[in-house]
Amino acid sequence: LFPQRSYFENMVSLMCVKDIVAIRATKLHFFTRALHGFNNVDVKRNALSLSSRSFSAEGEGNGRTFHILGLQQIALGSLEKFPLQELWQDMFGLSKVGSYKNENENVDEDILLLGKPDSPFAVEVDLMAPLNPEKSPKVHVPPLNHIGLWVDNIDAAVGYLEKRGVRFTAGGIRKGASGHKVTFIHPHSGCGALIELVQAPPEVIAAMKRT
Repeated sequence: LFPQRSYFENMVSLMCVKDIVAIRATKLHFFTRALHGFNNVDVKRNALSLSSRSFSAEGEGNGRTFHILGLQQIALGSLEKFPLQELWQDMFGLSKVGSYKNENENVDEDILLLGKPDSPFAVEVDLMAPLNPEKSPKVHVPPLNHIGLWVDNIDAAVGYLEKRGVRFTAGGIRKGASGHKVTFIHPHSGCGALIELVQAPPEVIAAMKRT
């Protein structure tokens, strides 16, 4: 092993190596037995515990008393509505179900519907152009302006999110273009995206909680 050492020194080194290997093998044996020795009941109990924690995290277990139910709308902006109308109405075949104009929000908006009119799962598509391109907010920038999410309790959602440090745009909770209570999460808190929270009516809440 080591030519510069005597026969006796080499034998001592070999014995030490054998002892180390034996000790490590013994530790590995006991560790393996310990792993296999888990009681199945304990494993099931741990799995149920994890499951219950996951379920509670979806609701009131973490202090959250509201639920995001689904996609309510997408809002698209352009300097003029005509290109958007040509694509979404003429080419894609979506039907216009309303319109909205608000000088404070600097918006002239067509409201289209993706899906059946009587379906709680239909998605609103808003085509927006600024009333004055020089004023703010500039609803045409970015072209995918924002998304809207159905929420079953908008007041609880705002209270909870504000406590978590989420920033909202000016205006607070108010009546939106479709008649529902709405509010907007600022892009600084939306990871760069403007997110609208929309109070779902009872029929939408019931339908989406059944799925």
